[in-house]
Amino acid sequence: MKKLNIKQISTTLNTCTTIPEDVEIDCIVHDSRECELHADKNILFFAIPGEHVNGHDFVQHALSNGASFAVVDHIPKNVSDCSKLIIVDDTIRALDMLGEYYLTQFDIIKIAVTGSVGKTITKECIANVLSQKYKVHRSKGNFNTIIGLPITIFDIEDEHEITILELGTNHFGEIKTLTKIVKPDIAIITNIGASHLEFLHDLKGVFKEKNDIFMQSSDKTLKIFNDTITFLDSNKGKEHYYSYGFEKNNDYIVSSITIENKAFSFLVNEEKFHIHNDVYHNVMNAIPAIIIGKNFGLNKNLIQKGLSITPEVNLRMEKKVNTRRNWTIIADCYNANPMSMISALEYLQNLPHIYKIAILGNMLELGEFSKKYHEDIGILVNEMNLYRSIAIGDHAENYNFLSHYKSAEDFISHFSDSKFPDNSAILVKASRGIALEKIVERLVT
Repeated sequence: MKKLNIKQISTTLNTCTTIPEDVEIDCIVHDSRECELHADKNILFFAIPGEHVNGHDFVQHALSNGASFAVVDHIPKNVSDCSKLIIVDDTIRALDMLGEYYLTQFDIIKIAVTGSVGKTITKECIANVLSQKYKVHRSKGNFNTIIGLPITIFDIEDEHEITILELGTNHFGEIKTLTKIVKPDIAIITNIGASHLEFLHDLKGVFKEKNDIFMQSSDKTLKIFNDTITFLDSNKGKEHYYSYGFEKNNDYIVSSITIENKAFSFLVNEEKFHIHNDVYHNVMNAIPAIIIGKNFGLNKNLIQKGLSITPEVNLRMEKKVNTRRNWTIIADCYNANPMSMISALEYLQNLPHIYKIAILGNMLELGEFSKKYHEDIGILVNEMNLYRSIAIGDHAENYNFLSHYKSAEDFISHFSDSKFPDNSAILVKASRGIALEKIVERLVT
């Protein structure tokens, strides 16, 4: 992190403090447990109120374990030295404000990615391509929220020429806020699907929220979108808009997708590329990287070199193997909605294994449509004639599978290796909240 002094911080946050103005900060955290990991740094701890815990309860722990100062919205009862506190009205808003200010300290190209599915893989593909020529910073892990985005922004250094940031949402207004923080030079929407409907209501609501990445960007921002987003059809051909897809009226036309030796090859405007990946929908996740690579003047060889790097994204269609039983486990436990569930099931169906098994958990935040979407997925699975299909969780009961368990722990307590035959392909997929990675760990051992 590039150093910030207290004057810069207090001015940005519009607050007063008794801390000397020239004192510098070179590390910002919002988890008190991370303070010990950065003992050699001058740490500023943000006390963030959460759904389950409140960071204000850990201010003294942070100060005792290496934090120099803390940003709070009130003085916690257990703090021994109030002179180390910076008091603001709203610590989440303060974190966003400081992240926005920090980004202005760099002459850097900013790329922002959002979408219902595929944004992380798309971000990684873009980063891998642009890294062939430029010093690239990218969002780490799932740091794409109102809290996570500024934390990842603080990792930008003077050496970076480009930053690629993922924008996530589950409530109206969040993409608007995140876009105003980033002010992207390039903005991408990967797709629109039935996700976070508990708060975004329907597909129109999902589009309205995601489209804020375009609406809140400047007129000159390059805007890239998948042509499956029919809401954006009227923008095809407009200046600064690039569409991609299978139809002939797109700026970038994708065709001739084939697979050989677990690698997809495809044409983009009659130019051939390939990815070392056997997940079909990752072809479309790679297209924005090609578009942006060309806009940055990279030749085909450099773009292909970047695409040849397989994105390493934990718990997203991640293959694991139990060599003892010759099981292939596809771990996709990070997120789940109807669109991503269908893609994962299609992938399972196309695998060469003799036995195919689906262990599916809850798809969360689908609101009043939850029961129907689970039932629809259940119908699809039953039509696939899998060897076994197993539901995990309360919502998952609506898949109407023969086997249902209350939780990952419930499944594990009843499971024995003999229940699955050798040479099985096992898809384990659910929303993150149900923690099906515990089942993956059990299957691998």
